[in-house]
Amino acid sequence: MEKYSASERRVDLYGVGDGLTMMNVLIKNGEGKLKRVDTYLGIEGEGFSAVAHSDNLDQPGVIFSYSSHVRMLKSHMPLLLEMFYGNVTGKR
Repeated sequence: MEKYSASERRVDLYGVGDGLTMMNVLIKNGEGKLKRVDTYLGIEGEGFSAVAHSDNLDQPGVIFSYSSHVRMLKSHMPLLLEMFYGNVTGKR
C-alpha cells in the first residue's frame, strides 16, 4: 500500500445527480507534476466503485489537460454509470 503526502495527492468531488458523486484522486510525482488520476463513482458515506484510471501522465511526451479530462469523463457519464451500477449490483 502506497502512502502519499498531502502535497502529492488531491481529491476532487463532483455531484453527478441522483445522490451520486464522482471522485477524482489526483496523484503527483515528487516534482509536483500530475502522475495519475483515479476516478470513482459512489455515494458519500456508503462507498465508491472505480470506473476509470489514467496513468503515466508524467512521462516525457505526454500531453494531458486535467480540465479536458474532466469534460471527457462528464461526456461519458452514461457509460460510467453503467459500469458503476454493474459493479454495485453485479449485473451489466
